[in-house]
Amino acid sequence: MSTLINEIDARTRLAGANQMELLLFKLGTNEIFGINVFKVREVMKLPELTQIPEADSRIVGMANIRGIMVPVVGLKRSLGLGTENEGRVGGPPGTNPYLIVSEYNGSLQGFLVAGVDRIIRFSWSAIKTPPAIVRENNKGAVTAVTMLEDGRMVLILDVEKVLNDICPRSDDEVFAGMVAAPALKSKCMLFADDSSVARTQIRKALERLEMSYIMATTGGEAWSKLQALADQATAEGKERVDQIQCILSDIEMPEMDGFTLTKHIRADPRLAHLPVMLHSSLTGACNMEKGKAVGATDYITKFDAKMLGEKLAFHIEESNQQAQKAA
Repeated sequence: MSTLINEIDARTRLAGANQMELLLFKLGTNEIFGINVFKVREVMKLPELTQIPEADSRIVGMANIRGIMVPVVGLKRSLGLGTENEGRVGGPPGTNPYLIVSEYNGSLQGFLVAGVDRIIRFSWSAIKTPPAIVRENNKGAVTAVTMLEDGRMVLILDVEKVLNDICPRSDDEVFAGMVAAPALKSKCMLFADDSSVARTQIRKALERLEMSYIMATTGGEAWSKLQALADQATAEGKERVDQIQCILSDIEMPEMDGFTLTKHIRADPRLAHLPVMLHSSLTGACNMEKGKAVGATDYITKFDAKMLGEKLAFHIEESNQQAQKAA
């Protein structure tokens, strides 16, 4: 199974073509789940687990992965689908579950799953926002859906939502060190992210910075809203959009990824002047290189509120200075 997961940086190149790859897996139910391969560091048969006294019931133990103790999340119980049988390597056929190792907020987590299927490639345009009933039936942890060729639906997990539900961070911790800058007061930013956790964090950060915002949940929605702003500017006789001063975009989003969104923005002279910052929990160096190649202004780690505030202040002020010089 480890041969399925190649270097993350190599797979990131798919994003420039508005494509992504999903690792398909099951939880011992009828549903097929998926996780973006970019988020996956490793897949292995479940090793022996060390139990943690009085731990959250969704944490089924700790796994020793090459000397690093990694918490293991029982996905089935986390999504409210019942209790999984952890099993062990060497058990009867069909009883050996897998561990999907992912990275979030700079640390590793393991997800216990009943079985791993395969990796399949999709266009981001084929990734859709889930129906309300799907979100409600999976603790709000399904961020998108897509369809297989045989008509079966794949439920794509919001990793941030699963982990935040188990170990939420207080606002004091999330926004520690973030300082409001006078240059940001009353400014407006459009941001796009398909994760409900990320959207809440960004919204709260902007409110602390006394900024207004326009929010989108997919890349396609963000582009539609930007086009509406651009058309409004044209109707008012303006050569470029001035209703917003900055754009913050997730990289992985249904309908259109952040790289493709950035390319569209840079190709429209009414929008091309705006700073575009890409926002992602993915740490591959190729993300930053690809971002620069498509015209992104900067790359921000998700979620670093202090960094977000500092870079917003810097890039908006720099954009203002460039506009004054051009006037």
